[in-house]
Amino acid sequence: MQFFIYFGLAFILISGIFIGGFTTGYQQRGNFYSEQKEDRKMKRKVANWSALAGIISFAIAGIIHLLN
Repeated sequence: MQFFIYFGLAFILISGIFIGGFTTGYQQRGNFYSEQKEDRKMKRKVANWSALAGIISFAIAGIIHLLN
């Protein structure tokens, strides 16, 4: 169960990094205007898939916890 919790945390962290969730507004604005449109799409896609994997991992950990 702990494996899935750590796995979920890692994926949520990856998602936050790719979406730019750990930056200030000024940094995020600067990054937005300095990136190309294709790069933003790619980052958003990676962030969405890693967030989904993190949520699924947390759900599996919760199910394992309930079954024990």
